[in-house]
Amino acid sequence: MLLLDYHNKIIEDTLLEKFNVTDEKFDSVEAVIADFDAVTFHLFTDANQKNLLNISISIKCYSTLRQHGADDLIKKQYGSLVVAPEQGYDVTLRIDCANPPQDKAAFARNVALLKRHCFAAPFAKTFSDIDAKKGGSLIEIQYRDDESLFIKPETDRCIVIFSIGFKDQDDIVLAKVFLQEYADARKTMSNAPSVSYSQKEPPLELKGVRNLRVGEAQGFVSFVLFQPHMAAAKREKTIDNIMTFRNYLHYHLKCSKAFLHTRMRNRVRTFLQVLNRAKSEPESKEKKTITGRTFKRADDAPADLAEEYNI
Repeated sequence: MLLLDYHNKIIEDTLLEKFNVTDEKFDSVEAVIADFDAVTFHLFTDANQKNLLNISISIKCYSTLRQHGADDLIKKQYGSLVVAPEQGYDVTLRIDCANPPQDKAAFARNVALLKRHCFAAPFAKTFSDIDAKKGGSLIEIQYRDDESLFIKPETDRCIVIFSIGFKDQDDIVLAKVFLQEYADARKTMSNAPSVSYSQKEPPLELKGVRNLRVGEAQGFVSFVLFQPHMAAAKREKTIDNIMTFRNYLHYHLKCSKAFLHTRMRNRVRTFLQVLNRAKSEPESKEKKTITGRTFKRADDAPADLAEEYNI
């Protein structure tokens, strides 16, 4: 199955294009980019200094992310690139494209991971607290209007719960089949996280959570991450995959529905071909000469004989 990119491709391509300008005649940039999870980017250059590219990000739940170390992680990743945030946005980076870094590709990829680093902060903090045996309380991140992400640390594990709102009844059925494969995969794969799925009924870990959305269209997916998943060698990869799970799930649900529709259209096309072959040939039409006179072929049976012999 296809894994979605963790970075924003438009930001990466824009930076690489700016870095490869040879005559130092930089073009103006003014773009607003919509990303997953109601995230918005604003890319713009100053009218007098077109070599300075500003990248701002707006996240619905950034105030929650800030409480769990998002500002510190952003400062650690980007250092002096972080400037005062643009009005209406949460974080702003300013990059001098006239002085590109030595490794342009790696730098552009890291800047394109701005959203990822913002969302990674609660996970990184929780994993570090578990390693230090500090414990912690349940973290709720409402990153969509009707969906939330919950992170619950325990002594030797971390439970990550997605509250997912399904707007289509077909998605509920397909999601159940899709997520059952996750549970079955643990039987054949070592060190795989434990995955459980429930519809309508929230898991016990969310008992007591206020204003928790429940109902026929609400599903809950729980991941239990153990020490091997939170180890330093695999921590970043674990965060990458767990963050993109919700979009990954919906992407493959849509792909499954598109595949089923394609199969149904192909089957209908096959049935139509069979029906077309079963049609009887039309009776021979009256034949006329170029002058309009009617004629009969010599081998045509007379009408009275045709009726008599049932031709």
